[in-house]
Amino acid sequence: MRFKRFTKPKFLKHIGREQLTKLFGQFADDLAAKGVTLPPPDAEDGAYFETLAEVVQTPDALPENLIEALFTIEEMANEHGQERLERAANQIGLDLDLAEELSHGDIAVKVWLANPGLLIEKHNEVRMSRLAGFEYHGSAAGLDRRGSFALPDSSVLGLLEADLDAWCRMHGRGDQMAQIEVREVEGEFWFLLRHGDTYARKGKVVSPRRREVLHYRPDKDDVAVYSPERDEIRIHAGTKGEREFYRKALGLRLFGDDNHFSERRAYTLDPLRDDGPDALNARGIDGIERIQLVETEIHFCGEFENIEIRKSKDIFAAAKAEGREPFPPRGNLVRAGFDVFFKGVAKPRKVQLRPPNVLKLGRYCDAVAIQEWLTACDFRANTTPPTNDV
Repeated sequence: MRFKRFTKPKFLKHIGREQLTKLFGQFADDLAAKGVTLPPPDAEDGAYFETLAEVVQTPDALPENLIEALFTIEEMANEHGQERLERAANQIGLDLDLAEELSHGDIAVKVWLANPGLLIEKHNEVRMSRLAGFEYHGSAAGLDRRGSFALPDSSVLGLLEADLDAWCRMHGRGDQMAQIEVREVEGEFWFLLRHGDTYARKGKVVSPRRREVLHYRPDKDDVAVYSPERDEIRIHAGTKGEREFYRKALGLRLFGDDNHFSERRAYTLDPLRDDGPDALNARGIDGIERIQLVETEIHFCGEFENIEIRKSKDIFAAAKAEGREPFPPRGNLVRAGFDVFFKGVAKPRKVQLRPPNVLKLGRYCDAVAIQEWLTACDFRANTTPPTNDV
């Protein structure tokens, strides 16, 4: 791991000596055990910040708990992190004594010093919101469970952790490493699923002309999100085996049926053929200015199984200008890519849709607006689930 900002004296100056002394002071015993020497309290400002930046430039020499703290602070030391932290602090009545001249890094450090758990919690939310590719699985009944589904308790999470440990043990991912957290975000339930990955090795230089091979098991984070409104789960994980495991395990532990999430038909591309450019109508959807179809993948049946991938700045506009249909009449449209222009943002964000159940976003924090458009223009399959609760 290499820090991007704590190695810069300018970033450290914005946080200030008082805050940095308190932060690094929390790890004084661990630093001493590692033989790490911090700048003396009477050092001049320039020497203090330069020396501290040099200390952080060799993270291998730092205690692991300090590395985790600095990494989390760096990740939250920005405009969006500050907004999230200030809102969370207000919600729990945490007085941060914020002054107008504080930097993003200063605020992140203040939260760490006052309530480290809050900073870690908000950082986890940010990490999850960055995930952009999800595979969707719904239930056969499609019932609206908003009135009955509750946050799973520790006993349910314990069973899920045991399930994940067993799966990891069978697939060479280690044992007794699973950790599962769940939190409710805007009416949905986000499961952060942590476990070990397959063993890796990496070369390490320990002295001139001497190298060692470091063998270690990487940590891996997956995410599954349950929507009570649709009785649907979406999964972000690296392999097909992991996604299938989560589908079954969450169905079993949440509803007593490992095949509860059995329906894969969440999306369709039929509106592109049926409605043409009208399928891209985002009028009335907050935040979206316009949408353009920029890529299609079409499969053809037959002996040679031809595949045609077409890219354009605007597929519908190009077809109209050239006097042709935008899609071949006999091909099967299997994937579509869109440029979504948000109000006040010059560069479009990418969205890809691959039926029956894969959606990829440039930023997952755009998901609310994108889902509203997909539902309004009938890209969501079965977009009117029963409203009766159970």
